[in-house]
Amino acid sequence: MPQSGQELLDVSIDNCKGIVEGLGSVNEAWETSITEILDKFDEISGTFFFKTMPAVPTARAVVRDSESVLDLRKNEDWDAFKPAIEQLIASSQNLIEKAGMKGVTLT
Repeated sequence: MPQSGQELLDVSIDNCKGIVEGLGSVNEAWETSITEILDKFDEISGTFFFKTMPAVPTARAVVRDSESVLDLRKNEDWDAFKPAIEQLIASSQNLIEKAGMKGVTLT
């Protein structure tokens, strides 16, 4: 298991690329959501936040959620996919917000 926030983000990006491949044929809204997540992850990748310890638990949650969604995608378990993708979107938004480091004071 990768240990740095950046390594965890990279795993999430790879998982999301696997999820989004051909997903539009099943549900365009899901494909759009994952594409937007990938775009945001690209924007925040390499930022200072991912060199800090607070990035690790937040990024690890996204890895866990993206692995779950990827497994469901591979198994075409669409009933379980909807709540799983909603969880992935929520954890991804949390990571994106934290990476923005609004309200963080560095001393």
